[in-house]
This record gives sequence, structure tokens and C-alpha cells, in this order.
Amino acid sequence: MIDANIQMKTAATTIQHNDTLTKRTFWAALAFYVLIAFEFFYMASPFAVYFYAVYRPGLEFLNSTPALAWLSQIVLPHIVIETASPIVNAHNVVGSILAISGFIAFCVGAAQVYYHKLTRKGAVTGGIYNIIRHPQYASFAVCSFGLLLLWPRYIVLAAFVTLLFAYYLLARLEERECEQKFGQPYLEYKARTNMFLPFRIPGLDRLPAMPESGLKRGLAMLALYFAALGLSLGLAAALNVLTVKSLYATYTGNAAYISISKVTQPRLDQIVRIATASPDVQARLNNFNASAYLNYILPAEWHVSEIPMNPVDGYDGHHFPRNFNTDRFRVVFTSASLRTTKPVSADQILMQTEKRTPVVEAVVDLAQQRVVEIKDPHTTKYDDLPVPMY
Repeated sequence: MIDANIQMKTAATTIQHNDTLTKRTFWAALAFYVLIAFEFFYMASPFAVYFYAVYRPGLEFLNSTPALAWLSQIVLPHIVIETASPIVNAHNVVGSILAISGFIAFCVGAAQVYYHKLTRKGAVTGGIYNIIRHPQYASFAVCSFGLLLLWPRYIVLAAFVTLLFAYYLLARLEERECEQKFGQPYLEYKARTNMFLPFRIPGLDRLPAMPESGLKRGLAMLALYFAALGLSLGLAAALNVLTVKSLYATYTGNAAYISISKVTQPRLDQIVRIATASPDVQARLNNFNASAYLNYILPAEWHVSEIPMNPVDGYDGHHFPRNFNTDRFRVVFTSASLRTTKPVSADQILMQTEKRTPVVEAVVDLAQQRVVEIKDPHTTKYDDLPVPMY
């Protein structure tokens, strides 16, 4: 009898400990993605510099370490608003929809859980829980994926994959607790519902089963995690290649010219030719004498806060007026500090740039076929924070 009491107390303590661990891990994950959400919502506001600063130490370390620099880089465009790929162009819209809908579904699931806890009605098996057993984890994963599309760095992708596995382990832990607490009714509920998806994946039941417990299961989960991580990063790298190839850009000599909006190649080449033919621009570039340049082209009335350019009409954030002079373009010349000391071709400058230093701005008027305005360099409000390069 004494042994039985001890076992019951031990089991209760274990369950309480696991429940505490579950809650702590979940809220830590939530806090992580809240920070990412803040970055998205505030990136074009006066508060953006403070929220970028939250990530500064880690991003600076990754950005300045050649072997790890790829982790801080973005997969999809953040500055560029138009590319030649409809798939790439859709990521902000799709990301916003997923983030918002996932968050709403998460709140619905949370409301059900806390209602049952407050009213002491036992396990939640109705409503959204009648479709899947873990709607909160599933909806939070959807929300997180949406935020990943909005802030698409490799390091965030690695964290996302890691958290998916954490959700799975936490869900299994919670199910074991529910089986002990609610018994047969919960087992019957578990038998008629899926874990995270409202449908069965064809062929999944024919895959080799995971070991039930012990070291073998741990090793199998670890192998599956690294396989998923490798596959995800590989797909992201392929998407990144598509993104870079889809940019409206031109590369010449030791300079890369990136347009943030749609511009035909002949028109883009014409803008570059007129800008670089200006004696004033040439004098500035010759005085600077950089080994590589990363330059940006955008409508003269537009402004992007991550580009080291002068404010436009008082705007120093993201400013994209629809009605603008389609013959006037601003060319922002910046010196690119590269992560490597080896010579790189012009089309490699974008991916190898660690830091940019503004050199000069030129406003090109295509109707007049000349540079109509020269401006001194202007440091971005983010200073040397490692913001996205495209």
C-alpha cells in the first residue's frame, strides 16, 4: 500500500513537472514568434530601428562570420517589391493571410481550452477539437509559417522546423497525460481524430513505424529532425536562387544594380548608362574607388528605409506612391564590403555583401536623357544594423 502511494505521488509529480515544462516551452515559442511579428509590423514605422536592434547581436555575429553568414540572409525579397516571378511576388500576401488566420484559429482553440478549465468540464473534445486533437499547435504552426514568409531568413526557417518537432513532442506528452487522467473516453477520442491535420495523408500508414520509446525512438526522431531540416534548407536555397534570378537587375564590371520595382531590361540598362555617364557621378565613384558596388534603382519619388538614401518628401520609411513620374528614377550608389577577400563577379556581389556605405545619389530623367539631380550620401536610419540587402 505504501509502495502504491509512493508510485501515485511520483506519477502526480511527473505529470505536474511535464505540464509545467509544456507550458514553459510553448510560451517561449510564442514569445519568439511575437518578436518576429513585431519586426514585420514595425519595419516601416518610426519604431523599426528599436525592433531591429533586438536582433542585432545575433544577426551581426552571423553576418560577419563567413561560415555562418548564410543563416542571416533572406530567402525571399524584403526590400524589393516586384520580381519577374509571380510565386516570389505572392509571398507577402500569402504570409499575411496565414499569419492572421493561424492566429485567429489559435485564439479559438485557446478559448475552448480555458472555458473547459474554468468550468471543469474535463477534456476538450468538441468544436475545433472534434476535428483535430491539437488545433492550438496546428494553428500556431500555420501562423508561424506565415511569419516566416514575411521575415524569411534561413535562421528563422531553422527555428521554425525545430519548433514543429517541439510541438510534436509536447503533443505526445500531453496525450499521455490525458490518457492517464481521462482514461478510456480519451482513448476513444484519440482513435477517431488526427493529431494535427483534419485528413489522413495517403500512404503515411505504410511507412515504417517509429520505435515506441527508448534510445531507438530518440535516435529515430533526431535523424528525422535533421532530414527535415536539411530538406527545408535545401528547398529554401532553391527558392533563393529563383528569387535572385527573378530580380530586375543588371550586373556590370564591379557593380550590381538592383531595381526594387518592375523595369524592363533595356530601360534598366538605359538608366545605368545615363547615371554612370554623369561627370559628377564618375568623380564621386573615382574618389571612393571601391572594389565592389551594390546599387539600387527605384522611382525617384519612392523611399525604402533599408536603403541608405536621402528622405523623399519628408518620408524616411517605406513610401511607394502609386502616382509617380515614370521617367524619373533614383540611383543609389553604395560601396559593398564583402565577406570574402577573393575576387567575385558582379552577379555575386549581392550575396557576398556584409555592409554597405553610401556613396552618391543620382536622379535620372529618361525623357531628358540626363542626370537632373545629384545628392550627397545619406546613412540609413538603421546605421550598420544587418538589414536585408534586397
